[in-house]
Amino acid sequence: MIHIEYVLPDQEWFDCSENGSIVEAEMNEEEEMKSAEENTAPEIDDDADFEFIDISEDEEQTSKEDDDFDQIEVDTEELGEEELFAALDQSLMQQVQEEMDAEEQETEESTQPETTEEEMVPEKKKGKKILRILLGVFLVIVLLIVFFVATKPGRKAVYWMIGKYVEFRTGTEKPDEEGTLTPLPNITTTPPENLTGAPTPTPFEGEEDENTPVQIPVTYSLRQEDYCKNFLIFGLEQINGASNTDTMMIATINTKTKTVKLTSILRDMYVELEDGKGRKLNSVYARGRKSGQGPELLMATLEKYYKIDLEGYAYVNFSSFEKIVDMLGGVKIELGKTEAKYLNETNYISDPANRNVKPGLQRLNGNQVVGYCRIRKVVTLGGATSDYGRTVRQRRVLQAIFEEYKSKNVFELLSITDKCLSYVTTDLSAEQIAELLEMLVENGITTMETSRIPLDKSYYDSGLEGYNGITYGLVVNDLETNIKYLFEYLYGDTPEEAEEHYKQLEK
Repeated sequence: MIHIEYVLPDQEWFDCSENGSIVEAEMNEEEEMKSAEENTAPEIDDDADFEFIDISEDEEQTSKEDDDFDQIEVDTEELGEEELFAALDQSLMQQVQEEMDAEEQETEESTQPETTEEEMVPEKKKGKKILRILLGVFLVIVLLIVFFVATKPGRKAVYWMIGKYVEFRTGTEKPDEEGTLTPLPNITTTPPENLTGAPTPTPFEGEEDENTPVQIPVTYSLRQEDYCKNFLIFGLEQINGASNTDTMMIATINTKTKTVKLTSILRDMYVELEDGKGRKLNSVYARGRKSGQGPELLMATLEKYYKIDLEGYAYVNFSSFEKIVDMLGGVKIELGKTEAKYLNETNYISDPANRNVKPGLQRLNGNQVVGYCRIRKVVTLGGATSDYGRTVRQRRVLQAIFEEYKSKNVFELLSITDKCLSYVTTDLSAEQIAELLEMLVENGITTMETSRIPLDKSYYDSGLEGYNGITYGLVVNDLETNIKYLFEYLYGDTPEEAEEHYKQLEK
């Protein structure tokens, strides 16, 4: 086999026709080159292998760098001159075709990025548009947060929305089946002539007809201030069909003193309704509920005696109160030895499994707290007894609930409050609730104070002998002192201001 390596000489250019044939252009002195080959070629032995090599290696390297020369390898077996050039021609044609294909591929690759970039323009524009939209939404959210938190109109809008939600979630007063929601005609009552003495009693004439509607008193001379809002809150003890209000408090929000105040009212306080009959305060709600006006009759009775405006009410029954305490995870209460022993040995804690309290500070669950609020026959931690001791316990529980609420984060509060609202019955409107929220938040009110009326030495216990047919009633014989005290405690009056306001209401 003869191996021939042939390197083409310098040539001006190749013209490639469409069918791939190669035309050799302007090769100078072609015939002379052929003659030179014939004269210089050695005799070829058929049995020998020869290799013709162009010794111009430098020129070969230069041709590779400049892409002006091509290297062709041809393997042949006893090829003649014509066959040799035919093979060279075929090889050259193949190589040129490969070079053209390579150039075409390079051209496609060089133009591909431009095409890809053009195709990516819509995608880039789309991505920028989405980014702008997201940025816009984010800015809107930030602006809304700033508006609702940092501006007073924004916060008012939040208060209003919360008020509407609370109004939706809470219940409203419902009468007994035999009752009616139709308001009864109001009449003006005349307070006792001597406010420093006991109310003039009406002779007891036997049992009254409990189904006879009782008119709600109207007291026109009431203390009202924009900076001070009073509301009645109470708890119902519904046992064996009875509906007694064993817990009654006046909740007050004062923006001038920046405080929340709870004033307990002794449940055994002696009162008289418009029918002239005497009774204990804790039975007024049940009496009014017969005609569908339980909370209204209770509020009007308190306004009549204490001369303060009550703007609404809210209440829960004891079973609901138990659930509310459990939602908070219980509350911390400190018990005395006598209290702990009494709770464990009686049925005030309804579930025997919970009769395991101990002296000292501890966390009580809902069932234990309700039992604690109801007892009155043993002294409190601090020495309070009877109904006064019970109101002390109730205020301590509400104070503990307030502190427990303050310890929760905002997400816990939202969840707990949402659940608690379903157990609350109120007549407050969304606007009133929003106003209360505004008063609390805008004034940064976080302090709670507690007190109790009637004051010591301003009443006496009727005992077994009774007063106007009511035994063991607390007959208030000095209303004036209690009214002036409320003006000072709730409204922040000085003793002189309280005296002046009292005189104005008496005119």
